[in-house]
Amino acid sequence: MIWLLSVIAFVVIFSLLILIHELGHFTVARRCGIKVTEFGLGLPPRLWGFKPKKSETLYSINAIPFGGFVRLYGEDSHSAKVLKDKKSFAAQKPWKKMAVVVAGVLMNFLLAFVLLTIGLTWGMQPLFVTPDDVYNGINNGVVQLEQGIIVKENGANDIGFMPGDRILSVNGVKITLGDEVENLKDREKVTFHVKRGNTAVDLTGINDSKKPFFTAYDPMGIPKLVVKRVDPQNRFGLQTGDIIDRINGRMIFTPEDLQRELISTKQPLIDVIKQNGVANGSIFPMVTAESDSLAKQEIQPIIISGVITGSNAETAGILEGDEVLSINGVKLTGAGDFQKALKTEQIKDKMVYVVRRAGSEIEFYVRKGEGGRIGVLLSETIVPDQSGLVFYTKTLPYSIMKISDVSYPVWQALGQAILEMGRLSVLTAEMFVNVLGSIFTRLSVPEGVAGPVGIAQMTFVFVQEGFMSLLRFTALLSLSLGIINILPFPGLDGGRFFLILIPALIGRKLNPRWEALIHVFGFLVLMLLIFLVTFNDIVRLFVK
Repeated sequence: MIWLLSVIAFVVIFSLLILIHELGHFTVARRCGIKVTEFGLGLPPRLWGFKPKKSETLYSINAIPFGGFVRLYGEDSHSAKVLKDKKSFAAQKPWKKMAVVVAGVLMNFLLAFVLLTIGLTWGMQPLFVTPDDVYNGINNGVVQLEQGIIVKENGANDIGFMPGDRILSVNGVKITLGDEVENLKDREKVTFHVKRGNTAVDLTGINDSKKPFFTAYDPMGIPKLVVKRVDPQNRFGLQTGDIIDRINGRMIFTPEDLQRELISTKQPLIDVIKQNGVANGSIFPMVTAESDSLAKQEIQPIIISGVITGSNAETAGILEGDEVLSINGVKLTGAGDFQKALKTEQIKDKMVYVVRRAGSEIEFYVRKGEGGRIGVLLSETIVPDQSGLVFYTKTLPYSIMKISDVSYPVWQALGQAILEMGRLSVLTAEMFVNVLGSIFTRLSVPEGVAGPVGIAQMTFVFVQEGFMSLLRFTALLSLSLGIINILPFPGLDGGRFFLILIPALIGRKLNPRWEALIHVFGFLVLMLLIFLVTFNDIVRLFVK
């Protein structure tokens, strides 16, 4: 039933966005006295068409369901007869042409604005599009997290999991990166060490790839600052390996967060995660001199912030906390040295790491994996000025337990909707440019970019979450469609607008042949983009 509702929702949403967009073109064209010869949903070839009596317009449904169009009389014609016809698009003044071109985009903006205003008034989950959005949501109490992998409900392969169980280890491997439960072999015997309330429980079973042991809350990697070294006097009360969780009740993600909280009070309270993995293990009063500051930082040796379970690095003996002095003979003084080091093939099938551990230098020969990777996560070491502390960053697995809705009075929701649209518009434009760059330079579709198939999958998720989630999703799609369409790229509305604006500014028409070639080129590039993104969506389906 959910699948059927998702298919219906996908068709309705996609049709609505196209209909609204093309209706903008259609309405303004008619208002400007331009003859509309066809109003089509989808792209040719045509499957069905209907022309009402006394109407100049053919309404059609076409085979490729990823777009739509309004065909205007004289749109691409340069004949003398058409140019003289008052109903011809080509005969119109530039401002009328530009009004018709941008009308579809404006309708998409209007739809997004209305839907966001309704959602922000009624109450919906906030729009998280950047890490900072999520971090602010965590500290504002909108996003509720728990450290580790938290079980939501028992699975079909019932070995006794209960809601709220926190998985500490799998087959003796401690949960550190969050991916330790993703690489289990089929029919493998698995033992989970679980924390349940204040007690520890071991659960054992045979892995079945078709029947999961449990369903977990949505995972999320959170960056944390780990104490590498403390000052000799240890006046902060911290120990090597402590992870800074919160200061003054606010979760810390970056060195900038640490700086802000330390200078906001003379006696900040530091909440840490101890080396045994217990969150909020201790709270330390921390007295700092007024001259102490994190404003000035220097980069120290690169540090191993994580070693992937089962990787070549783990096999070789590299440990988290090792300070990397050189790779393949290239000394590392900052992140910029990585590429140089990776290009140096000291030994063709191996990487040579020289690390410092407990004051001693150790050399490791690590066999290369796919893409030259060996299975380590690297971090720059941060030394706060005058603090006597040395940190490095590490990503810890957390579970998203709940995301609360936010709502505003209607007059505030109107303003908030405009602010969100402005912020998202900039991010969408940047994303589209990055996608083009990635496809044309690396022939790959960036992670997180979805086409029609990916959107259909997301629709299934949002249908399960409820009406408000679906409404928010529709608003974001409408805004994205409007932003991408207005970009000055051939084949898009923005490209057409640009080709109308240029002749108006220079006072003479462009060469019709070149203008037609530009439109054809843009259309072919867009079709290629749609094909590549859709193909990538399908590949992800089978890979998963």
